Amino acid sequence: MNNLTHLPDYYNHGRTISEQKPVWVDGAPVPWMTYPAICYLDQLDFSEKQIFEYGCGASTLYWARRAKRVFSVEHDQAWCERTRGMAPANAEIALASGMDYVRTVARNAPHDVIVVDGRWRAECVVASHGFLSPSGMIILDNSERYPVLTDYYRQRGFIQVDMIGYGPQNKYIWCTSLFLSRAFSFSPVKQAQPHAGPGLIDSLEVRPQHAADNKPSLY
Repeated sequence: MNNLTHLPDYYNHGRTISEQKPVWVDGAPVPWMTYPAICYLDQLDFSEKQIFEYGCGASTLYWARRAKRVFSVEHDQAWCERTRGMAPANAEIALASGMDYVRTVARNAPHDVIVVDGRWRAECVVASHGFLSPSGMIILDNSERYPVLTDYYRQRGFIQVDMIGYGPQNKYIWCTSLFLSRAFSFSPVKQAQPHAGPGLIDSLEVRPQHAADNKPSLY
């Protein structure tokens, strides 16, 4: 028996399973990452940021809505052409394989965000960090599978933040890890952080009466 069936579907998870594509509460495309990672990314302002991602798809459409520019590389020609057909003008998708795929990150570098969520992940991890902006962030999905690769980033000074939980389409828990540079500096998209996302019914934005709790009362 699934003892979570009584919980509200704040993230539209049922729809992602029935349609077999990652969508958000409003039906908009989201990356196939864990919900904690998506919620955190939704809080940041990417409007002047450049994104590079290994692997295209719904994530490309998500980044294109939020960022200034998105560069993706894809190994599957049919999937590449399908995503190109849906992508707006600020998204560019290259088709490549093997080391050509890996080295695509060098184009238009440096990038403010690099997403490793495609093929040849070990090679992509080794190649990626040298093309990141000094204040940027790397995202590695399914990071629980790659402890050697997460250690590689930590050994190079990145701060690892593990976002563990459910996500679109899947019926199991996994991890999306964020690797923040020591100079990481992304502004929030709203003044309040965390802001009122799906299910945060007790946030200040929803319950203004919490304003008093944000002020010292003991002195």
